[in-house]
Amino acid sequence: MDELRVGLEWGLPLPGLHHHATVIVSNAILVAVVVLVGFYVICRRAKLKPSLPQMILELVVETGRHFLRDIGGPKIEKYLPFCLSLFLFILVGNLFGMIPGFVAPTTNMAVNAAMALCVFVMTFYVGIKELGIKKYFLHKTGPFAGMAKIAFIIGGPIFILLESVGEFARPLSLTIRLFGNIFGEEQFVMVVNNIVTNVNVLFPALNMEPFIEYFMAVTLMPVFYALVAFTSFLQAFIFAFLPILYFGAAVGWGEEDH
Repeated sequence: MDELRVGLEWGLPLPGLHHHATVIVSNAILVAVVVLVGFYVICRRAKLKPSLPQMILELVVETGRHFLRDIGGPKIEKYLPFCLSLFLFILVGNLFGMIPGFVAPTTNMAVNAAMALCVFVMTFYVGIKELGIKKYFLHKTGPFAGMAKIAFIIGGPIFILLESVGEFARPLSLTIRLFGNIFGEEQFVMVVNNIVTNVNVLFPALNMEPFIEYFMAVTLMPVFYALVAFTSFLQAFIFAFLPILYFGAAVGWGEEDH
């Protein structure tokens, strides 16, 4: 299903890969380069009177920092770079799909699965780093950790098994959610664009004048692209900051507040 878009999309001539893989890998590399170079240039040119790109970047960073503090307190703030890296890569990648000749890397299951795998590994890393191996797995036993020894021996492994099922389901959920939404967006834009630009071909009975077709294209397409840009931002935000909830659950941040 993720190989439906094969055609004139831009891609580097990478040996050993078929056309679709070449397109996806090339666009993913280009997105990563754009994010890294853009971040570097903005940081190098940072001023007391910020430019528009600097203000946008500072707004993203500060919003992310406050969001993390609200969820897990100051302890979790150290993982902001990981979340922002995911957010910027996914957002820029999603927006790339709106440019003719380019493909959003997030329309490929393998790219999304790779990012979800990073989240999966990072969740274990955060839990073990913050609690230690023993306390981390003890935390996984849930309410059985404070019970009698016989209850802990019987119920602990069962609770760990249930927790593990949830842990493995998260990457799958992240992968499919992002792929489905972004792939659906691209197909939606493609269909709407074809309808608006070929309305007389598709619906000859309407017999619209050329200027009406042009008016529809000029007025409707920006609305649809704005909608796609918003959903692209929303999907990037969800994918990038859901891991914070996973980290908090793995360590137990915030439980003492309830």
